[in-house]
Amino acid sequence: MTKGHVHKLEITELSLELGGRTILEDISLDVHHGETVCILGGSGAGKSMLLRTIVRLHEPTKGRILLDGEPVTAMDPSTLRRRVSLVQQSPAMLEGTVEENIRFGLELVGAGPEVIRERIDASLKAASLDESFLGRRAEKLSGGERQRVAIARAHALCPEVFLLDEPTAALDPRRTMEVERAIQSLKGDADFMMIIVTHDVEQARRLGDRTVLMRRGRIVAEGDSGSLIEDLDPEERARYMGELACMEHEDKEGDVDE
Repeated sequence: MTKGHVHKLEITELSLELGGRTILEDISLDVHHGETVCILGGSGAGKSMLLRTIVRLHEPTKGRILLDGEPVTAMDPSTLRRRVSLVQQSPAMLEGTVEENIRFGLELVGAGPEVIRERIDASLKAASLDESFLGRRAEKLSGGERQRVAIARAHALCPEVFLLDEPTAALDPRRTMEVERAIQSLKGDADFMMIIVTHDVEQARRLGDRTVLMRRGRIVAEGDSGSLIEDLDPEERARYMGELACMEHEDKEGDVDE
């Protein structure tokens, strides 16, 4: 499989309305080849909806999204979603083994046996999985293992843009670190760009080259991942940290993947 790469993802004055509600408002963001951008924000900030709009699961009310100058609205959705891969917060697994899950997309695009073998091996490595996973039933994996299989499955198709939506939400600390190691492994491959949605400030610091803070569907701050929160206006920082405390309380009351 021949892999190209997008030099620039450009989002300009993007807005999204659903059911009479404004979900995203006037979003402008550029992401460059080899860069990892984290999108930080509390519940209802519009983070996940932005990723879904990039891959045309929702069509914007106004604004544009360009891949190297080409509007995504001009692309066939299936082609777009091979080039721009979205790994959902709770990825669904196909019935069958991990190998069958990774192989499925490759067979769908007509890859030959040698290419499939090569891509499976590379994708396991990229997702910090070993060959012992290939024969395991995908539907019986833990939440953290499913996330890494979903990353491997997406990686196998050589996407040019990776979108990861809350990849460690509801995982315990050990499995969070396992998934983050897989993401760090992906970052070693400079042939694509990555956008990671998270509500975890420390995760954004660990994984992001740059971080964008969203609230109520708008971008309210953007800067270096290591210092963005400290550089915020004190009122905005207090507002976000309050939202984060509420989310953490809700997480503790909910189920955590053991």
